[in-house]
This record gives sequence, structure tokens and C-alpha cells, in this order.
Amino acid sequence: MNTKRNLTKVLLLAAFLPLCITSHIFSAATDNHTVTVTLTVINEVAITGGNVTLTINTAVAGGEPIDEVDNSTCDLDWTTNEASKKITVVSSLSAAAQNFTLLVVAQNVTGGTAASEVTVDDSAADFVTGISTTTGGCDLQYTGQALMSDGTGSDVHTITYTLTAA
Repeated sequence: MNTKRNLTKVLLLAAFLPLCITSHIFSAATDNHTVTVTLTVINEVAITGGNVTLTINTAVAGGEPIDEVDNSTCDLDWTTNEASKKITVVSSLSAAAQNFTLLVVAQNVTGGTAASEVTVDDSAADFVTGISTTTGGCDLQYTGQALMSDGTGSDVHTITYTLTAA
């Protein structure tokens, strides 16, 4: 009887052994991990184009000089993933240090609302408002103005645009 029992055990083992080996051979090893994507605060502003020279050199007899306008040299682009932003404009020259008037206005604005034309001096003025989680841009239109009583010369401005909290 012992032999019969041993034979039964051997036959059962022989029947299940291939199943155990096969399941081990075909079983897959897996592992996993976590991937985190983080977006930090992004606030960028860039001027494309080059430096601008406004030369006022014409007038009608009996009248003041004719304003010089440039609206094709430079563009301003911005990107922000924050809400409630605006762009300000400021010059390196105070109003008292200027011989002539420099105006700037944002044209063809996307991603914000243009403020009214700004007389540029060393006090930051709103230029584009209503900016929130967007990309945007505008054409920069500069206007130089002078009076005959201003004489001749040049004002050299360094103009700075800043993307800041509204």
C-alpha cells in the first residue's frame, strides 16, 4: 500500500509540476513609480525688433514740427501663467530731463487690453492691462513730438516694460 500511495503522489506531482513550471516561466515581473509634472510660475516679457530712432525733420511753414511716428520696428510679447497681471512702461529719463515728448501706445493687442497712449517718463505707467494666464503681444507705436521752441538735440531713452501684478 505504501507503494500505491507513493505512486499516487508521484503521478500527482508529475501532473502538477509542468503547470507550476509553466506559470513561473510565463509570469511577468512588474514594478512602478510615480512621475510628477510641476509647472512653476512663468512671467516673461520680450521686445522683438530693434532700437528705434525718431527723427523729426519737417514742418509746414508757420506751424510746429510734424510728429514722427514708428509703428513697425518693434513688438512686445508676453507669457504668464498667473492671473491679474499688467504691463507697465517707464523711461530712464525724467520728464524734467527731456527736451522732447515721447509717446507710446500698444496696437493690435492680443492677450490683454491696451491702455491709452502714454507720455513716457521715469514714472511707471500702465501700458497693457487685463492680462491673466495667457500669451499675448502687441505692436509698439512710438511718437516723437517737439515744438519749435524746444530747439535741436536728442533725448536717448531706455524704455523698460515690466509684467507685474495688477
